[in-house]
Amino acid sequence: MTHLRYGMIAGLMTLSSAFALTPAASAASGEEGAVEVVNDAVGQTMTALEDQTISQSEASGIIKLVKVDRVAQFALGKTWKTVSDDQKGRYIDAFHTYANAQLQQHLSNLSVADAEVTDVTTRGEGDAIVTTKVATEDNPNESVSWRVIDEGGWGIVDIQVQDVWFAIQQREQFQAVLDQNNGDIDALIEKLSAGSL
Repeated sequence: MTHLRYGMIAGLMTLSSAFALTPAASAASGEEGAVEVVNDAVGQTMTALEDQTISQSEASGIIKLVKVDRVAQFALGKTWKTVSDDQKGRYIDAFHTYANAQLQQHLSNLSVADAEVTDVTTRGEGDAIVTTKVATEDNPNESVSWRVIDEGGWGIVDIQVQDVWFAIQQREQFQAVLDQNNGDIDALIEKLSAGSL
């Protein structure tokens, strides 16, 4: 799953691996909603991947299970507080375009792996980590964790694979783009609108 660590950093919340989850820990955890949103997201991804491609409409359906605006704000880091309302709006729109494009690009041709929910850890009210054990050909015991929050409904805000939290690494990527462009948010918006960095 090395390709997930690097190839999907840009896709972040776009369900970096397609696998079938079993609700082994959901009943005991008391956080059924947290497990359900992960199951729903993966289920939609697997259905979409039956023809080894993700259409724009399929990508849009999957993205609805992700708190995209929340992820976008986090990824911009401290810069979020310094930009105008107009720039925030254009950035959020560009991030949506970027997330959809990355999902379509990186999920196509992925193979299905087996996974099992092994734990749900509550971080606070409406904030949980769903931990899964994933079996692939390369690694029969890969751990993948999903951070999900409940803000008017459960949604995914981060994924951890091989000790890397994608949202955190994406924030570093965005900051690098800003640093290369003297902090110009419009340069980042332009790249996101194009669907890649």
